[in-house]
Amino acid sequence: MARVGHNSRTLWLTRSYNFIDKDPEIDRFRSLYQKDRVKERDLAILAGLSASTVTNMFGGKTRRPQHATFAKMAGALGYKYDLVAEDKPDYEAELPKAKQEFKAYRATLAKRKRRKAKAAKNGHARA
Repeated sequence: MARVGHNSRTLWLTRSYNFIDKDPEIDRFRSLYQKDRVKERDLAILAGLSASTVTNMFGGKTRRPQHATFAKMAGALGYKYDLVAEDKPDYEAELPKAKQEFKAYRATLAKRKRRKAKAAKNGHARA
């Protein structure tokens, strides 16, 4: 079974980081602190973060925490939160694909913008 995503040694299927609900790193950190049986409040104290920062992140209120928050929590749990090179991508093969995906993404954004302008013109503005 092919792995895709973080630490899979393959590129993400989507190159844009556009998660609607939350950053997937939140779930990774939740698994780590729960495995070690650390309470959210204790994790906040160990990481030097406010309890509300940690509670909001794991409770769903904060959907995209800052990198510094993840780095502090990783250190508190005994991990290093860093970029680690595994394999160098084949840029000659991947760049044309990335350009095509970016072009399609821009077309999607333009289409959304036209729909929104048309709806606003017709008095059906979306929230």
